[in-house]
Amino acid sequence: MFVKMEGTKNLVTAALPYANGQMHIGHVLEHIQADIFARFLKLLGKDVLYICGSDMHGTPVEINAKKAGKEPREFALKFWKEQKKDFSDYLAEYDNYYHTDTPENKELAELFYSRLKEKNLIYTKKIKIIYCESCARSLPDRFVKGTCPHCTTLGQYGDVCESCGVVLKGVDLINPKCSLCGKSPVQRESEHYFFKLSKFAGKLEKWINSEEADLQPEVKNWLKGWLEQGLDDWCISRDAPYFGFEIPGAEEETGEKKYFYVWLDAPIGYLSSTKNYCDKVAKGKCEWEDYWYKGKVHHFIGKDISYFHFLFWPAILMAVGIPIPTLTVHGFVTVNGKKMSKSRGTFFTAKDFLKEYSAESLRYYYASKLGKKLVDIDIDFEDFKASVNNVLVGNLGNFIYRTLSFIDKNYNGEVKDVVEEKKLEKEVLELIEEVKEGYNSLEYKDAINKIMRIADLGNSYFQKAEPWKNKEGSVGKVAWCANLVRVLGILIKPVLPEFSASVEKQLGVKELGFSDLSFGFTGKLGKVKILVDKIEKVPQSMVFPLDMKVGLVKEVKDHPGADSLYLLKVDFGDDERQVVAGLKKYLTVGELQRRKAVFVINMKPAKLRGEKSEAMILVGDDGERVELLNVEKSVVGDEVKFEGFTNNKKQITFDDFKKIKMLVNEGKVVYESKELKTSTEDVLVKGLKDGSRIS
Repeated sequence: MFVKMEGTKNLVTAALPYANGQMHIGHVLEHIQADIFARFLKLLGKDVLYICGSDMHGTPVEINAKKAGKEPREFALKFWKEQKKDFSDYLAEYDNYYHTDTPENKELAELFYSRLKEKNLIYTKKIKIIYCESCARSLPDRFVKGTCPHCTTLGQYGDVCESCGVVLKGVDLINPKCSLCGKSPVQRESEHYFFKLSKFAGKLEKWINSEEADLQPEVKNWLKGWLEQGLDDWCISRDAPYFGFEIPGAEEETGEKKYFYVWLDAPIGYLSSTKNYCDKVAKGKCEWEDYWYKGKVHHFIGKDISYFHFLFWPAILMAVGIPIPTLTVHGFVTVNGKKMSKSRGTFFTAKDFLKEYSAESLRYYYASKLGKKLVDIDIDFEDFKASVNNVLVGNLGNFIYRTLSFIDKNYNGEVKDVVEEKKLEKEVLELIEEVKEGYNSLEYKDAINKIMRIADLGNSYFQKAEPWKNKEGSVGKVAWCANLVRVLGILIKPVLPEFSASVEKQLGVKELGFSDLSFGFTGKLGKVKILVDKIEKVPQSMVFPLDMKVGLVKEVKDHPGADSLYLLKVDFGDDERQVVAGLKKYLTVGELQRRKAVFVINMKPAKLRGEKSEAMILVGDDGERVELLNVEKSVVGDEVKFEGFTNNKKQITFDDFKKIKMLVNEGKVVYESKELKTSTEDVLVKGLKDGSRIS
């Protein structure tokens, strides 16, 4: 059932993006998701604030600002302004978009800290820290990379393992390296401040299992697992140099300046943005406490920051007596089934996407995929094109335009004499309630499906009415369709605000809300026009003619019918093949036996001097020497590809192969300036001069 919230102050927020770089289309997902919910509540007439801001503090900002030759605040403010603009361009209508390096945030961070100290929840102790002697600085966990001690995944940062999800400390990593210079750091002692997170394990467990928490099942399982492992107390301080707020009294207590760890003051930024809105934007007409202590707060976050928002943040709020917000987690954004990649042409900054497509096309596509279940959202561009063209344009847009343009051309733009369609209206009203429930329960894809079902009903009704056959007798039926257009314009407004505003303008009305969902509308139309354009083109992956894999040479024999040829038995992981190779005068049996190499596996099988060859080995050749392509670190059967290309699976001939120009450049294999790689390493060729051919 749809949950009504009359009288409740609602506050909606997305996670604070880090002011350290450009936004991409994955970043804007949750800001669109949260914006849809905030708009929905506002259309219901609720008291709603949609607030957010940029996270300005931390070592990455400080270090990257130094590289850019700027002060950290100046550097971060640049990205704050860009992020604010990006979200506006994607129609995220924030009541306040602030940042964390502000007087309000400093005041509230210090207030939280003092309350935690008063309750004896803060203490100091000496700990081992990572120190880079080459860089002459302590390294926060995010600036140390090494092997995860839990799952042994390589290349993990020292805060959270992206593979197994375990929260780490830099000192936990195996074979740590400084992310700044690549050298091995050392461990030193330093005195730091800790929050007694472990004291809240019982309260957190009780909250997690309560109906009030309303957690997604996937998140609940994560939290139970983390709690079973036990909670360590949380280090909330960092050593200089650090861009952030200095901890009051720390220099007297520890002998050194200490700074609040960014994850302490960053989430407090939600409150400080609210405070800034109430104090400055609303000029004192509201109080931030009314929303945070007495209202309903809705957080939308990505799964990569779940640990902090579901353990640290709730524990801090419990400690200071603020109710825990409702938290909704979304998955990552992939493109064409894979992580966004510049080399594959599937990485879009927020700005670049808008050069090719409209903001509302992405808002619609995200909404059509978003539900409460925690799954990754894949932008399959062919599906994106089909969804926009066939559903948004072909169904919703088509019904609205055909209805309004017919009234404009045939009835002088007048909507009048509306007929009553009780049975159909009853069905539509039931669907309206389901649309509301979809928005309210964050099952946006269900809301979209129900909206399109209503548009289906409209298209079917218009088609059966055949008003072009009896224009005078169809005035009331077409007017009923105009009322359905009005209903659809209201229902789609949380997702497509500009589309909806255009519908209102064409209907000659303004600022419709959910209280206007009815069938008694009459009036004079404004100028009628097409609401949304079709997508004509989408990014295409480039296809390389060869299908290449890593193979292991298991056996080398002389060819029985040719002195210059070997017969190789090659293991590709899922099958074995015989390969005839003309390498006898260049490489010995010992140099080939048990070696991994790159093979072309889509060559048309051929008989060479009476022996079948089912693939072709690739080598570098400078006219004097021949060298194997080095893939010793790669897994047998691993696909070998040039950046930005997908491999061709269709068979080719040797004549086709000879047309392909692959060269050696600085020890790497390149094609059209793209480098050859496996999933684990660059493919290298040793000892050959630049320009050598791959054959």
